[in-house]
Amino acid sequence: MGLVALDQLQEGVILSEDVRDINGRLMLSKGQQITANHIRIFRIWGIPEIPVDAPQRSTPADHASQKNTEKLLKTEHTVKKIFQNIDTHHPGIAALFKAAVDHRYEKDLLVEFGPQEPLADNFKLDLSSGLKTQIAFSEIQLPEAPEIISDYNKVVEDPLSSSNDIADVVNRSPSLAALLLKVVNSAFYGFPSKIDSLARAVSIIGTKDINALVTSISIMRLFHEMPEDLIDVATFRKHSLACGLLSRILAAQRKLPHTERLFVSGLLHDIGRLVWYRYFPEQAKLLLYMAKRTGLSVYEIEKECLGISHVQIAGHLLKKWKLPLSLANSIVYHHRPSRSPDPCEAGIVHMADIAINALGLGHSGEHIIPRFEAATWDRIGVAPGILMSAIGQTIEQLDVMEALLTEL
Repeated sequence: MGLVALDQLQEGVILSEDVRDINGRLMLSKGQQITANHIRIFRIWGIPEIPVDAPQRSTPADHASQKNTEKLLKTEHTVKKIFQNIDTHHPGIAALFKAAVDHRYEKDLLVEFGPQEPLADNFKLDLSSGLKTQIAFSEIQLPEAPEIISDYNKVVEDPLSSSNDIADVVNRSPSLAALLLKVVNSAFYGFPSKIDSLARAVSIIGTKDINALVTSISIMRLFHEMPEDLIDVATFRKHSLACGLLSRILAAQRKLPHTERLFVSGLLHDIGRLVWYRYFPEQAKLLLYMAKRTGLSVYEIEKECLGISHVQIAGHLLKKWKLPLSLANSIVYHHRPSRSPDPCEAGIVHMADIAINALGLGHSGEHIIPRFEAATWDRIGVAPGILMSAIGQTIEQLDVMEALLTEL
């Protein structure tokens, strides 16, 4: 009997003890034989070591995969440009830099950067004056929140409501109900038997997780049409989803009580960018161009040129939709978590956003990582090894969730 690292676990061995996730949920009972599907679920839920009855035969190391030097140098050049505004000597950032090089090398995620030059003062004046009368909160015709969100919250807040009452609200949207059942029955949750009704899903995974899924899916559906020459909706959704998953995993590592809130915060952290893309496409195109040209992040270009950023727009949008302030704060302050009433939760989204941008998991329009608040690292208390493990778990979960959410 002994513990075997997940990346060395082989099919066919027998579990010597129950396997549980970080929250104590039973994943697999002792005495069962390990299958390929079990190993996949362990990866999705970040189980680092597995107790088995007998030692495994060692597998020879694979020395066949040698990295191409020219490709590696190009990848490192890309990552250096992406990290150009961040101190890569920080232990957490150094580990993330290496992970970004490895992932981008493996997935061929290179970015071409042309010559860079400082932002011209006259450009700031030209752009800000051209938008002065347009970009006022009162003049942006923002979409209304999906009715199902407010209906769902009313039912959940009623102490007399049952799981059937909650399911009835979701079932008003057959497409949403079908998608939720697909997610609940996927490897993301890894339940041993099929869940065939939303009422049962609510009973098993709880109203908080269902609420997170309902809110996230409903809001992301509002922005399914975007100018194709500006942003690809699928890659934006992948970036957002990856940030939500990593935020949730980091929150679980910290044993925070509202991991589902961090999932929604991470998923919606760039919702303000979608307002730019949808309602101000010409200005957004110029912002993206100038960010690559100057080496500044899009967030910094927004502040320099417009006097209003995507997080401020997000704050107005979330207030209009009457979403909880605790959720809104993590989104509005994710670039400056030290200013948030809850700097830990905002800091987790901050760190997740930086990591997902670094690895190139999807794309929100940002090529340069916004500035990193070093104090946030100490505040959230995540060691470099824990962050790397959480990123690996995120990639596994992302593969499952991305396939399920393609129909959004």
